[in-house]
Amino acid sequence: MSTTFILVFLLTVAASFIQRVSGFGFGIFVMMFFPFFLPSYGESIMLSGMLAGTTALLVAVRHWRDIRWDVMGLIVLLNLAVSALSIAYMSSLGNEVLKRCLGGVLLLIGGYFLFGADKLHLPVRSRKAQVCIGTVSGLMGGMFAMPGPPVVLYCIGSLPDKRQYMATMQAFSVVFNVFYTIFRARVGFYSDQTLLLWGIGLLGVVGGSFLGARCFEAISHRTLKRIVYLMMLASGIVALC
Repeated sequence: MSTTFILVFLLTVAASFIQRVSGFGFGIFVMMFFPFFLPSYGESIMLSGMLAGTTALLVAVRHWRDIRWDVMGLIVLLNLAVSALSIAYMSSLGNEVLKRCLGGVLLLIGGYFLFGADKLHLPVRSRKAQVCIGTVSGLMGGMFAMPGPPVVLYCIGSLPDKRQYMATMQAFSVVFNVFYTIFRARVGFYSDQTLLLWGIGLLGVVGGSFLGARCFEAISHRTLKRIVYLMMLASGIVALC
């Protein structure tokens, strides 16, 4: 158990740092590792969502004046509706099936952001784009604890101001993860050690968020994201094998 505590702490430091610098990526990072040493996929995704929401809450409270609540109402509603269905469906699948699905998603997202993101010109103000983003985000959030990537594309296009982008992404991450945590607990993903592991991870959240805030203005987001998605590709291959 002590090894599990250390791994949760270290991974949470790294994940909260990544999210504080880039605005997303907590769930993507920790879900490359949690399913391989925690007892079940369900517990992994539960803990990931709780810690991601905590990380986002720290940023959203600090920068609440920069939150743009007006740009993402439809996306939030669709995300919550679709994620509720996907979480319920996920509870009937086995760990191996979910790990393989996660591996495929990691490969697709990693490859897309590395090689294709710059070529996409998304009509972010259109209803069709919002419906598509909310639906895909809900599926990814419910099944893999990573609703962020589709929403990031929307926010980057809608909110050119760096601080508004960061604050808005974190505010909606809080909304998503509070809902996910409640719903996952209702379908049985909460275990006796989840709260204890969250407490251990909370220390990592504080440390990683502090370091990330210091680097927010200085680090190249493009370089950081490329490192993360290269790791995603490698982890996806491992999960599929």
